[in-house]
Amino acid sequence: MTQNIEQMLKKVDERRYVLDVRGYSCPYPQLFLAQALKAVEKESLLEILTDNPPSTETLPRSIRNNKQEYISTEVVQPGVWKITAKKVNRLNKQQRAFDDRDV
Repeated sequence: MTQNIEQMLKKVDERRYVLDVRGYSCPYPQLFLAQALKAVEKESLLEILTDNPPSTETLPRSIRNNKQEYISTEVVQPGVWKITAKKVNRLNKQQRAFDDRDV
């Protein structure tokens, strides 16, 4: 790991951050995600950019395991995905039930 979280995590606006983990394979995207979740403000959106196909499965799982809200995974260009999460205080019962079914 040659970069630190401050270099990879960019604040885009008041409540939105982008974490660029392109070029990294597992387990680094998950490690950077854990650091980013500590760094961003509550109720902020975190958009993670990855070009590692396995991360499209492991990052949403890591988001849920960290008790945060997984929102979506979308293709932004061929071979690049954007995974969106929201840092929350805690998940409500409905979101926990949805996440439990989705795993």
